Amino acid sequence: MPASEAANHDDGITKGPANERAAAFLSALARALALFAAALALLLPLPVAFEVVMDQLRDPPTWVFETSGYAIIMIVFAASGFALKTGHHFRVMLLPDRFPGLARTLGRVSGCCELAFGALLLLAGSNQAWSSYTQGLTSDTLLAVPQFWPQLAFPIGGLVIGLQGLAHLLDPRIARLHDAVRH
Repeated sequence: MPASEAANHDDGITKGPANERAAAFLSALARALALFAAALALLLPLPVAFEVVMDQLRDPPTWVFETSGYAIIMIVFAASGFALKTGHHFRVMLLPDRFPGLARTLGRVSGCCELAFGALLLLAGSNQAWSSYTQGLTSDTLLAVPQFWPQLAFPIGGLVIGLQGLAHLLDPRIARLHDAVRH
């Protein structure tokens, strides 16, 4: 193998500008969904404040508690891919700290696990939401919210987790904030 090919080949995955661009694009998608989640989080206090005011006026709304819960679920799942990108999630660093030579391989294993879990969550969440849609399931509350709407958080979360896992496989050099702080 020529030296130029060897420089672009590592552990069976070809590195290069195309992989780096694809990984950056996938990470940008995760960031975009995280920005959506952040906007939703910023808007979340508004209905809660409305409920407090209306409760004081003895006319509390019935929709705030349920919709706020759905919004929190969407925030968590929509931001999950970005959390993987930045390292703002639960991570066990015992093996990479103990065996630094395995860090890249363990990073790839982690990326494979992220991709597999994301695909599983995407598939199972899509099936659950579709089933709720076709059966016409609604919440057992006064709002009777069609349950497929809040259940869409699961496939959205699976999508961003899987895409970020794929980004970690395409370009394992993608720095995670946690990693940058440690060195």
